[in-house]
Amino acid sequence: MTQLSHFVSGRFLPSAGAVVPIFNPATEAQIDLVPLGLKEEVDVAVAAAKAALPAWSALGLQQRSNLLFDLRQALAENRQEIIDLILCQTGKTLADATAEIARAAEIIGHATATPTLSATPYTRSVAANINTYEVRYPVGIVAAISPFNFPVMIPLLQTMTAIACGNTVVVKPSERNPSALLHIAELFSKAGLPDGVFNVVLGDRTIVDHIIEHPDVAAITFVGSTPVARYVRTQGVAHNKRVQAFGGGKNHLVIMPDADLDTAANAAVSAAFGAAGQRCMAVSVVVIVGSIADDLVKAIIDRASAISMGDVADASSELGPVISAQSRQRIVDYIDAAAGEGGILALDGRQRIVEEAGWYVAPTVIDHVKPGMAVHSEEIFGPVLSVVRVETYQEAIDVISASTFGNGAAIFTNDGALATQFTDDAQAGQIGINVPIPSPVYFHGFAGWRSSAFTESKLHGRDAIDFLTRTKTITARTLQAQIEGAM
Repeated sequence: MTQLSHFVSGRFLPSAGAVVPIFNPATEAQIDLVPLGLKEEVDVAVAAAKAALPAWSALGLQQRSNLLFDLRQALAENRQEIIDLILCQTGKTLADATAEIARAAEIIGHATATPTLSATPYTRSVAANINTYEVRYPVGIVAAISPFNFPVMIPLLQTMTAIACGNTVVVKPSERNPSALLHIAELFSKAGLPDGVFNVVLGDRTIVDHIIEHPDVAAITFVGSTPVARYVRTQGVAHNKRVQAFGGGKNHLVIMPDADLDTAANAAVSAAFGAAGQRCMAVSVVVIVGSIADDLVKAIIDRASAISMGDVADASSELGPVISAQSRQRIVDYIDAAAGEGGILALDGRQRIVEEAGWYVAPTVIDHVKPGMAVHSEEIFGPVLSVVRVETYQEAIDVISASTFGNGAAIFTNDGALATQFTDDAQAGQIGINVPIPSPVYFHGFAGWRSSAFTESKLHGRDAIDFLTRTKTITARTLQAQIEGAM
């Protein structure tokens, strides 16, 4: 076992804090030790970011963008090492881990466009001989607090545009699986990223609270559960910081009677059970409208039953374990409760196990779910799909509206007018039309509604640049006498 260390100012910094174990979710074996860092160690990381800020922010936009190409190349050249770390500490399948690295490379590529996306307005002659224009400045030190489910993609999404804008960053990854990000931080340093620009600190809530309170941290970007997102938002704002805090989701997929049954069933299964359901944009509720319900549920069950589980490094494995024994027990408790509340366990994932050890829960389909049941109202974060049956489109909209979450909602239909109506009616930040997980490409913004996001900004797109920079508006008069004198 290895005891991990912080990565600060281009080197690993051992921690004097207590340590907790890291487990391989697919084997249940203890594999590493992670320190619960001390406040003083966070101070060292923030001080390193503060020291690096003047030179990094003074570097031209284009020079910073050019360096990002080198970081992307470092990621590409070492992708297999990073994938192996994700497999080991996260329990993702090979396909999921590979896809995450591909998305991470896209994120860095998108950040290279920051010079274009950050252009500001210039208005000539707002009055006689007076021009007005805006200038962007980095906001300062940006702290990123990241979840376990995408240990590479989400931290890079939170930080790459931030450093492209001239900020320096301190990242607090999940203590359950930080090794991939630590390795990336070292690779970035070797690729030429100046010391102190990208720092990683390890720890738990104590570290988060200290980041929130730290006077030198200017902005916080958080992705995690809704209760913690709400806490980070309120406490961060109370300490006069910019805060974007993204929480959980309970995403609905509405399937209309005119939809192609095979296409809809395939979409529901992939969206519900990919990444073992551990993603905030997973479809966890299918709302089936009208008489197709029986046939569609059967098609979903047939497909979900055939999903293969096993060695996550085997390319044929389609479903990995959940992150911990506690997560597995929580998911099983939800399934137990659904049966007690009247839900029909059309496919019971508690009954199917793999030969190997590991915190696996097989695909579960709960039919005849009603709004108000825990499996419908609360985020389960596991491979559990609830089926709600309704008779009309309006009832489907009412089901979505009753949710306290608002990350995503999708509809499968061949009716173009109805699809357009759905974009207006569905109360969610991301809308899919014949797309089950409408997570947008990076040059468009991502922002959930209601209890899925506590922020006025978005996680990517132009709004992210607005969050990561401060502007000055300059009004300048041209002094005619000086011009004439110079001539």
